Amino acid sequence: MNHITILPLPRIMECRIIARTSLFTVEVEVSGRRETVYLGNTGRLRGIIEHGKKGFCIENKSGRLKHRLIGVEKDKYAYLIDTQIQERAFIALHNMGLIPWLRDCSLASKNYRLSSEVIDYAFKCNSEVVLVELKSAVMELEGGFAGYPDAPTPRGRRQLEVLAEYALRGGRAFVVFIAGVPNPRGFKLYCGVDQAIKRFVDKAVKAGVVFKSINIFLDPLMKEVVLGDVDLKTVLDCEIK
Repeated sequence: MNHITILPLPRIMECRIIARTSLFTVEVEVSGRRETVYLGNTGRLRGIIEHGKKGFCIENKSGRLKHRLIGVEKDKYAYLIDTQIQERAFIALHNMGLIPWLRDCSLASKNYRLSSEVIDYAFKCNSEVVLVELKSAVMELEGGFAGYPDAPTPRGRRQLEVLAEYALRGGRAFVVFIAGVPNPRGFKLYCGVDQAIKRFVDKAVKAGVVFKSINIFLDPLMKEVVLGDVDLKTVLDCEIK
């Protein structure tokens, strides 16, 4: 299968996962040395961050830790777990004109304040402000689907609530699940750890918030983030393992 290159990562390096040591750190072995690296994903990542698995690290350009873990091997590809890289890839897709529903829009601001919450992006589409919130979906569900959330997400519920209010006032808003699993069949909402999330999603849908899914993942051999599907099937029925 041919994939579109979104983001080259020429300095990616292999590492071996030892253990997750905190919400934001993982102990790995890299170049024969043990090292604590930054983890840019607050999800549980069960089945992904596990002892002995091959990971992929890059230089960490901020903070006290030298490297950050951005991917974990899955067959010939890798899960893309780092939310910062997911965000960079999303903006790269927009700049390449590959997101149809944002093709005539320009990025107006990041970290847009909406009521008491912060939304990832505000785009200017003609005279309209369109809000976009990204959600990392690297959980794997039965049937080859990517899922979200893999941990309780009170912040995610609050964001859905304010986006629903924005849509009811006539604004356009999108929630985009970034499926970082290599080549999934689609995305499904998962309610096994946060059963309340379904109620907030339904309220947002009813208000006019649009839910989309995009599949991007890591190709460690080519050292790049690639596009799997810019319009991945999105299922908002509740799945419980």
